[in-house]
Amino acid sequence: MSDDPRTEPLKEWNRLARENTENAIVSSMFEAAAKSSDPMEQFSSWLLMGTAAIASFLIANSDKLLPLVSREGFLVCGGFLSLSCAFGFLSKIYALRCKIGIEVGSAVRKIFGEHLAKYEEEELKIQDGAKFWGINLETGIRMERVLSEFYKSQPKIVVWFATRLLRKFEGNPQIGHLPLMTMLNKQGLFSFVQAVLFFGFLISGFIYAAKI
Repeated sequence: MSDDPRTEPLKEWNRLARENTENAIVSSMFEAAAKSSDPMEQFSSWLLMGTAAIASFLIANSDKLLPLVSREGFLVCGGFLSLSCAFGFLSKIYALRCKIGIEVGSAVRKIFGEHLAKYEEEELKIQDGAKFWGINLETGIRMERVLSEFYKSQPKIVVWFATRLLRKFEGNPQIGHLPLMTMLNKQGLFSFVQAVLFFGFLISGFIYAAKI
């Protein structure tokens, strides 16, 4: 009975239902993970402000600190602080990109869902009318036209980047979340390097001070 061809539509329905639910769960996991961007951004901002304050103090009091850590130690400490600031700025840039991606994605999903729900109601009426007249009509949202119209107002670099992403993740149901996860991972990496470099400054400062 399980091989009855009449059960094929039911099997396909079951497969699609499971797959759609699994994709929805994965999407919710991506959305939850994206919320970690804010705490990382706050940590990076706090560390960046502290690093900038310490760097300003070192520069303003270089004449007093040089005898304590030596010229070489001063340059090494300054190098660690400068690199820490640089990676902090990179982390902030990716944090901003993550925030924009999250806000835009949330707005698009909300508005798209509203328009799609309205269209589905109209689509049912259109299909009923087509059946009454015995004609076939092509229904459904034409995403190619939607994207084409949207790209008309965008700079060429944005169109190129978006087209590249679509080709890279073509067929992946999580295409809307994967670029965001990439940015989130880079934000986390730069924040980690920023913190490591700051600790490198502290350690090198103690080492060179102990040599004097």
